[in-house]
Amino acid sequence: MKGENLSRKVTPEIITKLQDIVGRDNVNTNDMDRMLYGHDLAPLPKEAGLAFKNMPDVIVRPSTTEQVSAIVKLAYETGVAIVPRGQSTWGLGGSMPVNGGILIDMASKMNNIIKIDTVNMSVRAQAGCTWKTILDACEKEGFLVGSYPSSFPSATIGAWFSTSGIGPGGYKYGSARDNTLNMQVVLSDGTVIETGYDNISNNMSGYNLNQLFGGAEGTLGVICECTYRIYPRGVVKPVAYEFDHLRDMGAPINDICKHPSVKPLHIAWSDFNHFENQRKAGIHAPDVANLLLVTFQGDEQFIALEESIVDKFVEAAGGRKVSYEIAEHEWEERCYEFRARRTGVGSIPAEVVVNNKDWAAFVDECYEGYKTMKMEPGGIIGMVADRSTSMFMPYYFKDDESLLGMTAFAYNFFMGARAAEYGGRSLGLGVFFASNLDSIHDAGSVALMRSIKTHLDPHDIINPGHLVCGNTKFGISLNKNIMGVASKLMCSVKKIMPENKTFQKNLARFHYDDMEHEKDLSRVVEYGKGTE
Repeated sequence: MKGENLSRKVTPEIITKLQDIVGRDNVNTNDMDRMLYGHDLAPLPKEAGLAFKNMPDVIVRPSTTEQVSAIVKLAYETGVAIVPRGQSTWGLGGSMPVNGGILIDMASKMNNIIKIDTVNMSVRAQAGCTWKTILDACEKEGFLVGSYPSSFPSATIGAWFSTSGIGPGGYKYGSARDNTLNMQVVLSDGTVIETGYDNISNNMSGYNLNQLFGGAEGTLGVICECTYRIYPRGVVKPVAYEFDHLRDMGAPINDICKHPSVKPLHIAWSDFNHFENQRKAGIHAPDVANLLLVTFQGDEQFIALEESIVDKFVEAAGGRKVSYEIAEHEWEERCYEFRARRTGVGSIPAEVVVNNKDWAAFVDECYEGYKTMKMEPGGIIGMVADRSTSMFMPYYFKDDESLLGMTAFAYNFFMGARAAEYGGRSLGLGVFFASNLDSIHDAGSVALMRSIKTHLDPHDIINPGHLVCGNTKFGISLNKNIMGVASKLMCSVKKIMPENKTFQKNLARFHYDDMEHEKDLSRVVEYGKGTE
């Protein structure tokens, strides 16, 4: 790349120019704030600073696309790295700086809905708008959003487009990219483009730029506005089925996917570990073993027909329908998969996709992976992405307070390798798994992607060190060879370490319910009793 030297410091002159662009109050160099902006959902030990300059030099909070354009143009002219950030609900370092620079906080002020078009059935919003804001607004108009992330209460629309994620609604209506009509994107030199059309489809109109920027993880440009398809809501009805063994769900899941007329809004599952751990953490969870959640949407008559067909599939596999209250509870909880964190532990999913035909066999792989890597199981959860693909998210508990806790990531490497044996792969790249790009694509495709990055970002300022080439602050590439050795070493070390028991230890020392009780008691004041 022409701009390989990303060590140029953010100077006082650059700070002044940023203040001129967005106002003095929207430029932040406070050390504590910069530290908080230095990681995403996955906490990093302080030792991470040895490899990455993950604290940005400055945080800016623009309000308009014009301001973003001016910020990016300044970075282009000076060679300073910029990192666009939503709410950072991901865990792969996608919005984590690797060499400091300017962090653009898209969620603080660029978080508004611009228009809900009920005639053309679309919604346009600024990139920092949360999915919950959009979902609630569209529902008031009688519409639903086709697909959205499970972290929708806080996840932002532009960031999820950037990952081309899999989420609720995707089975029926497709992924984030499938539902994108148009985006307003700032390129690396500050140029502003529209990638599609707000009111009509993008077919037969040249290169599909929506597809290009969706999944680029913020490395090709800064998404500022998005136009997304919406659909008439009708009735949404979740139905839940209990199974004694998780792998027994494989048959009905495949039966649903092969049926020509049954098309649920969402198909998801949770295993017994998931519910047991929630109860141990003092969280209300249904008294079930393993649960299959099938959510239907549309006209009541069509839903009744679909439900009756799925009932037969489940009965044939030895499952049984549970109460509507349980189904409704799990549907409402679809964005809170990791509630057991309240005990003070970290929990990270190993996100992988496999073919639906291998669903039951891969359940066994997840459990075996827990044993082999001496993990403390959180639970095996996931969802069906489409008629051929399922996303598994077996999660585990880890110690976020020590460097040794990082060895738990060995499970992600291990499960990615197991998924590859079934023709599947890991999901997402970010910084930590950027080397996977060379493993999940052929050499020609990877070379093409890197040439696109070079052409669109010749100074390498847009989220550098992510997706196409994981880099440390010393410019050392975390390529396939280096990370291959590192992942094997990490897996070997993890196998000889003692079994993880972070969750159990925290249960013993962290009395959350006692704390809540003590807070209630502290509100009671009796004068003369020493409590005032």
